[in-house]
Amino acid sequence: MLLTSPVSEGMVVAAKFLGALGFFLTLWAPSLLYVLVLRLNTPIDMGPVASSYLAVALLGAYFLAVGTFASTLTKNQIVAAILSFGMLIPIFSAGLLESLGTNPARRDLFAYLNLWDHMDEFSRGIVDTRHIVYYVSATVFFLFLATVSLSAKKETP
Repeated sequence: MLLTSPVSEGMVVAAKFLGALGFFLTLWAPSLLYVLVLRLNTPIDMGPVASSYLAVALLGAYFLAVGTFASTLTKNQIVAAILSFGMLIPIFSAGLLESLGTNPARRDLFAYLNLWDHMDEFSRGIVDTRHIVYYVSATVFFLFLATVSLSAKKETP
């Protein structure tokens, strides 16, 4: 029924993604109370705290975009969950391949894809635009794939 409505595939994907992202961020919102209580009782540096929350939001958006893409590939929610988990395992463990590579260009590629290094920088309070561009471009890429997948389903009967 949704595919016959007068909205574009991009709007459907964006609405589903933004709804999931809003729910994800709502689940993280109560943890701000811990930061407030800690800040009232002791002086803390808010830079690493704020950048860590930014990292969690960016990583969550990236993973939710992968899940949104996986959900456009199948009608079954369980299969979509398993498929998104299967796609996230190589993404999550790409940094482990960095130490196995002997080719410097391949090592640099795996170093850039290493989610652990990106999160480590954020946890130290370092907000580098390279990391933000990585997360945002990967998120947009998977949302684009979801839009293409949904439009391909709409064209085939």
